[in-house]
Order: sequence, then C-alpha cells, then structure tokens
Amino acid sequence: MKKALKILRWIVTCFLVFILALTILQKVTNNKIALGNVYIFQVVSESMLPKYHAGDIIVVKKENASSLKIGDDITYLGEKNELKGLTITHRIINIRKEKEKYFFTTKGTANEFEDPEITEDSVYGKVVYHTLIFSLIGRAMTNVVLYYIMFVAVGVSLAYEILNPLINRDDTDEEDDD
Repeated sequence: MKKALKILRWIVTCFLVFILALTILQKVTNNKIALGNVYIFQVVSESMLPKYHAGDIIVVKKENASSLKIGDDITYLGEKNELKGLTITHRIINIRKEKEKYFFTTKGTANEFEDPEITEDSVYGKVVYHTLIFSLIGRAMTNVVLYYIMFVAVGVSLAYEILNPLINRDDTDEEDDD
C-alpha cells in the first residue's frame, strides 16, 4: 500500500510538473509553441456561457482547417478591430473556402454579435477538453497570492520527490557501512 501511494504521488507530481511546464512554455513564447500539438488556455470572459466560465481551463489541439466544422469551439488570435491580438475561444458559425484557404466566422454563445472573420492561419486549434479540476485551479490562480502559493507547492513537491530518494539512499549507505 505504501509503495502504491508513493507511485501515485510520483505520477501526480509528474503530471503537475508537465502542466506547469506547458503553461510556462506558452506564457514565455506567447502561445507560439504547442507541446504535442496541444495548448492550454484559460478562459478570461463569460462570452461562452454556459459552457465555459471565466477562469476555466481548456485544452486546445491543433487541427487542420479542413477538419473544423460549424459548431466546433476554436481558439484563435484575433485579427481585426477590438479583437486584434487577443486570444479568443468562440464557436464556429460559418466557414467559407476561397482559393484553398479557409475563413471562419465565430461567435461567443453568450454574445449578441458575431466576431470579424478570421483566416485559418489565426486558429490555434479546436477545444478538445474542458476540465473541472484544472478549472477550479485556474480560477484560484487568478488570485496572485494563490498563484504563487500553488507555484511554490508544486516546486516544493517536485524538489521533495527528487531529493527524498537521494537523502534516503545516503542513510541506507551509512547503515550498510556499519
């Protein structure tokens, strides 16, 4: 039982470190690099209620533009007007193809108006997963104090997992010498 808990703790720590590394990678590169064709984004507005709430964490997978369909939720970089330069997650309401290039019109489910049309080059990908546990963590991380507490907790947990075997190994080596 003790060994199973140790393995479970190691798996959870590795998973949290992976998520942390992916999040840091995306922040440092301004979402220009995906790990395994996957991005993780935090929803920042209520435009997609009731499906996504502000603070929710979504997983977005790169997809070919030709595989996207009306009704898919996509994340993209805004190209025009007040959305220019903003990362947006909205639902596709129209698709058109012109000279082998796809154009998408999207709209937040809670919004009254559609967004300006975007090109396939602006699309990060399709939302493939929305997780409750990470969404709760994401909402907590909007509080700066909780963000740093969680960052430190993951760091301490990782350091413990790495250093504990080294410390315990030294103790057993000393006992073997006696």
